[in-house]
Amino acid sequence: MTATTSNRARIKKISNKLSSILCDEYILLTKTKNAKWNLQGIDFQDEYLFFNAQSSEIDLIIEHIEKRVHASGHYADVMLKAFLKVNRFNKRKKKINDREGCLIELLGDHENLITVLKTNTPLLETASKNSRTDDFVVTITESHEKMAWFLRSYLK
Repeated sequence: MTATTSNRARIKKISNKLSSILCDEYILLTKTKNAKWNLQGIDFQDEYLFFNAQSSEIDLIIEHIEKRVHASGHYADVMLKAFLKVNRFNKRKKKINDREGCLIELLGDHENLITVLKTNTPLLETASKNSRTDDFVVTITESHEKMAWFLRSYLK
């Protein structure tokens, strides 16, 4: 009986961590779409396509996390209240919506999320006793590292 209780507690812990990461992903998706919709300039079309691709990749990550949480028998808390409680990103509104400031902020958000993911990977692996959860988080981390790399290349 206690083994089952212990297993449920472990699964709930994983679900909570993944839900927290899910909130960050949604905030990052919203900020990426904001860049896509609001940046203007001579290379607007290229940047629009770039941010559209990043939005699509983040959306896929969100889908995978939601499926993982649901597969554990829990529901992801994707209400605005949860986003604001968990959000680890810059909450200050920029005075100017310029290209460089937007790119720097998004880059910082990706780097912050990469740190969160790397910090939680051993915890999630220990809690799950399942290398698939570790691989799952590593795959998400690699996606964000790639997106951060592309953002850095736009800043040069």
